[in-house]
Amino acid sequence: MRKGCTPSELRETFRISITEGVYAQIYISLAGPGSVFLTKLLTALNATAVQLGILAAIGQLSMILQPLGILFTRKLTHHRAVTVKWAAWGRAMTPLLGIFPLFMNDSNAIIWILATFGVSTAILSISANIWMAWMARMVPLRIRGRFFARRNAILLGFGLAIAFTMGLLVDRLGGDLQTLKYVTASVFLIAGFMGLAGLKILARQPEKPVELITEPVRELLTEPLQKKNFRKLCLFGLWWMLAVGIGAPFWQPFMIKVLHMGVTEMLLYGLTSTLGSIVTLRYWGILIDRFGNVTAMKFAVLIGFIVPFVWLFVKPDTIWMLYVEALAAGSMWGCAGVVAANLVLAVAPEKRVQTWSGIYSAFCGTGMFISMLLSGILMPAAITVAGIHLHSMQVLFLITAFARLTALIPLSQVNEPEAGSLSAVLSRIRFWTKVRFLSPRLTLKKKGSKASRSS
Repeated sequence: MRKGCTPSELRETFRISITEGVYAQIYISLAGPGSVFLTKLLTALNATAVQLGILAAIGQLSMILQPLGILFTRKLTHHRAVTVKWAAWGRAMTPLLGIFPLFMNDSNAIIWILATFGVSTAILSISANIWMAWMARMVPLRIRGRFFARRNAILLGFGLAIAFTMGLLVDRLGGDLQTLKYVTASVFLIAGFMGLAGLKILARQPEKPVELITEPVRELLTEPLQKKNFRKLCLFGLWWMLAVGIGAPFWQPFMIKVLHMGVTEMLLYGLTSTLGSIVTLRYWGILIDRFGNVTAMKFAVLIGFIVPFVWLFVKPDTIWMLYVEALAAGSMWGCAGVVAANLVLAVAPEKRVQTWSGIYSAFCGTGMFISMLLSGILMPAAITVAGIHLHSMQVLFLITAFARLTALIPLSQVNEPEAGSLSAVLSRIRFWTKVRFLSPRLTLKKKGSKASRSS
């Protein structure tokens, strides 16, 4: 079985992957997990807190079901056909999300939308896991980071452009419920069409045969958990995502119901968050290289503790505060994504990265799935704290802030050789601050003394 790709195959992989990725990104931006259009529609249909919690939790199926991709492909040497087939089934269901509200009463439409979205997301999560393994074989490790950075930048631009266009359409035409139903039906129809059109391009992408996995399924899935440090890492992932999931289904509904933000403003918030991630990722990388992943993640946890407090004070006339928060939150998630990947790669055998990464993702997804569901089921009542009235959603935001801080407990148990301590980083920052701000003063004093002597 040959290893590596020929230069022509590599060029073709790059070209097709970016072209197909544009279609996929447009699909995800319009109808994927976290879609503001889907949240807008269900909120307009008067979905309950429990139903909004289910909608958000469904998005975590892509993480929980990642290990299934390994089970479906362990006896296959070629993955292209099965990747395209699973993705086609999942994306073909998307137009139904907009059709149900046109022919059913609102309560029944919500149920069918959630059921269809759940099945579609589950199918697409399996396809995505197989696609990741396929791409890992096609793109050499030495250029993989640069390739995906360039690919993601291009995809993000196209996805946001289409999403903003559709957002303007929804904000302008979706004034009443009936019109909103037709407009969102058009959005989901376009999403389904673009998703399926992209698969025709993906079907032409080169692929390299893979060796069969001969280990029994039970051994394949239990082997990672026999490693003590990996168990600690999974415990942190579960704990952290449990904390993050508290109140997570209600960030967007809070924007719509309390802050009266339009779809375009919500998309701008997402863009600002992405910008915060991109701008600070380089500095997180420097911190990780010098002091380790665990130390960097401790800083990210502290940021995650602080940012929810912004949501306790924001009002419809101070929405600008959210865009500042988005920069910090985006930076936090940028760091968390890099740290998770690095720590899994550090403990996983080279040929088992897909399995170990899938299991870690399943732990994280399970944690967030549970807390998202419970956030809707156990929605607290509004309260007043220190003279500040908090909406029931804001109470959840307050709880998640302190819950995130407790994630430092399992994180401190994860062993990372040669990692620096948090106190060492803080000492370095204090030293840098003194040098940065005291040096100009010392320079001015020296110049002043020289001038007095010369006079």
